Amino acid sequence: MSRRRAPRSHLAALAVAAFSTLLAAAPAFSQGTPVTAAGSPVGAKETSLQRIQKMVARINAEASTPEGEQAVVDRLSKQSGVPPDSLRAQHQAWGLGYGEVAMVYGFARASKKPGITPGQIVEMRNTGMAWDAIGKELGVRVDTVAARMRRNVGPKPHPKSK
Repeated sequence: MSRRRAPRSHLAALAVAAFSTLLAAAPAFSQGTPVTAAGSPVGAKETSLQRIQKMVARINAEASTPEGEQAVVDRLSKQSGVPPDSLRAQHQAWGLGYGEVAMVYGFARASKKPGITPGQIVEMRNTGMAWDAIGKELGVRVDTVAARMRRNVGPKPHPKSK
């Protein structure tokens, strides 16, 4: 019993159809639109969640050295009214970076629900809720938290002089 093969022209047509479908599904790439490392088109408006994520990353990067950690903890302590030793203990117990700790306190302070504690926000996060979903649950605009977080972001490092 012999197997019948599809003619090569049919295989080529199938390949072209599949490739065309992929190109249609990704217009930014097919049209040569430049994209960022995150995959969004260059020049696209940054969302408030993306701004917060950048600030979290900057805070965490700054806190990666002993001197930077001290500066971050001092700023966060002044803003939140929480003693530095308590912030360090929460950082360890919660398993969050200092940027995330700043977010927790930002959401707790801005919450429209009475009595929300930072610990409850950490619990929400630990159940897998995204920060924007937590904001929605608490009646908090993410931009409000972003504005408050800017106070915890240290100055941008200056380029080295030559």
